[in-house]
Amino acid sequence: MPKRKAAPSDIDLRRAESLVIQMLRIPGPSCEEAEVAGFIEMALHRAGVRKSWIAYDGAHRKSRFGGEIGNLILTLPGTVKGPRRLLSAHIDTVPLCVGCRPTLRGRRVSSAVSSTALGADNRSGAAAILLAALDILERQLPHPPLTFLWPVQEEIGLVGSTYLDCRKLRRPQLGFNFDGGKPGEVVIGAIGASRLEIDVHGIASHAGVHPERGVSAIAVAASAIADLDRNGWHGAVRKGRQNGTSNIGVIEAGQATNVVTDNAILRAEARSHNPVFRE
Repeated sequence: MPKRKAAPSDIDLRRAESLVIQMLRIPGPSCEEAEVAGFIEMALHRAGVRKSWIAYDGAHRKSRFGGEIGNLILTLPGTVKGPRRLLSAHIDTVPLCVGCRPTLRGRRVSSAVSSTALGADNRSGAAAILLAALDILERQLPHPPLTFLWPVQEEIGLVGSTYLDCRKLRRPQLGFNFDGGKPGEVVIGAIGASRLEIDVHGIASHAGVHPERGVSAIAVAASAIADLDRNGWHGAVRKGRQNGTSNIGVIEAGQATNVVTDNAILRAEARSHNPVFRE
């Protein structure tokens, strides 16, 4: 009898749950993704993937943040003719997810440690495309040429994908990125982000003896931020027909209350669909 084609209902949901929970347990903040990449690679080898089908690029060596490994790439030769497809999902999480203990209650997965985030962004996507690869390999399902991409350092500014060695993807003609949202929702555009590090210099002085001889970098930064806020350039930004967002997210300054602070570091971002307006 001819082999029956797989239907969506054939997906092993218990295995899917197990896979995502295992991956949620693995710590992997940006720049420290080696353990979760190793988990994915081991699962692929057990399913019969050849070593020559798996590659890492050198994105971490180009990143200003450094990092343990580059992007993980799996390329499968097709069993049927067709344009190569790309499936991708990043594997890093935010630092708040370190120490997560995922627990399944009914149909809901949550962290048993209230002080940690779950990390479903984006271990759920990473597990989904891994399960797809395992299913295809283990059940010998017919497929066109496929590329699976697990980028690193997404959470700190799409660094992994910025420095991706596209040659290793084998020229896919169509791509799908899995990163949260509803399964039936397809996003065909994405907002761009520019990130800034602002170094404010002042003049140090003893704050209890001669504060008037100093220039506070904190006061300068505060004045600048207040000006942004007052003139509609901080938070939701709407100028004529253009719109976007901006945020001063991190301020690092000062070491003692009796010193006029002479240096402040601010980290910020601006987002907009219009790159000219964003800049």
